[in-house]
Amino acid sequence: MDQRGDGTVPDNSGISAALVRLSFLVQRLYAQACSRHDLSPAQAQLMCVIKDQPRGMTELTHMLGLERPGLTGLADRIERRGLLRREVRPNDRRTVMVSLTRTGKKVTEAFYAEVTASLQGVVAHLPADERQQFEETAFSIIMAEQVPAIFGDFEAAGRSAV
Repeated sequence: MDQRGDGTVPDNSGISAALVRLSFLVQRLYAQACSRHDLSPAQAQLMCVIKDQPRGMTELTHMLGLERPGLTGLADRIERRGLLRREVRPNDRRTVMVSLTRTGKKVTEAFYAEVTASLQGVVAHLPADERQQFEETAFSIIMAEQVPAIFGDFEAAGRSAV
């Protein structure tokens, strides 16, 4: 904790309130987009994680913070809809790779574009320098807290890890 010289902790309730309210806003916009694309938030997260590359089930459990049975059930539901496929690697039958089908890719790209536009709209009123500062601050927090790339990868987008 960040303590003052007198041993007390500064009152950061304004930061806490702002972060919780911002989280509420982001979750609401994300859930609305999920609903329009007939996805649960968990389905959308998984599909966004594998949007650009197949990933192994073990890697996905770590990224999404799910236990293996929960991830398997989630993948089962998405697979039944024809949006993803699981493949066993020929050289290692223990490794199961998860990727999007062609239909899954289309759904995920549309969902991703909608969420991106919606969230960019949230900060559109800010001057460019404030948007830049917000982005840098947010990425600094993400890196410090080691948040996995669940939705987009800012390093791949040409931004350095702050």
